[in-house]
Amino acid sequence: MRFLLEFWTGFIFPCFFGIGMGPSSEEKAATGKLGGIADFATSTGESDISSASNFWKSILSGDPGQISKVLGPAMSTINKQGQQAKKTQAQFGTRSGGTAAANQMIDDTTRSSVDSMISSLTSGSASNLGTMGQGLLSTGLQGEEAVFQADLTMQQQHAAKANDIFGSIMKSAEAAAMIF
Repeated sequence: MRFLLEFWTGFIFPCFFGIGMGPSSEEKAATGKLGGIADFATSTGESDISSASNFWKSILSGDPGQISKVLGPAMSTINKQGQQAKKTQAQFGTRSGGTAAANQMIDDTTRSSVDSMISSLTSGSASNLGTMGQGLLSTGLQGEEAVFQADLTMQQQHAAKANDIFGSIMKSAEAAAMIF
């Protein structure tokens, strides 16, 4: 009888039939929260990366329509500055023949500023796209490894629970056989 009491309180009771084994409700809740955060970060990150990628691809395309679509605000600012300089020239400049030449120079400077901006962005766009791709590949691999490790841990916890259930059944059967 003493053996049975020690057996019951020492082995079966604390982890009888897998009770208390496997992932806890806190672990499951934490996994759910982590999944929610990961989903939010992934969708926001994908959107941001897609926008950045589209920007650099537009610059790299060389297509004036694509370039003006993504650089429209900056180009507009440069053009407005040129127009303002011409307006100032018209209001306060001399009425000599040099005004037309000065206005032409303003137009040339404006066009040169736009071309310079496009040129500087074009040279960096291929490098930026490569860096983004490399970073995404690395992040994706790390995410896959983290998911694999989490799945492995959960699988091991479920296996331990199943082993405990079968072990408890065997110990119970042995104890029952000793009684009878």
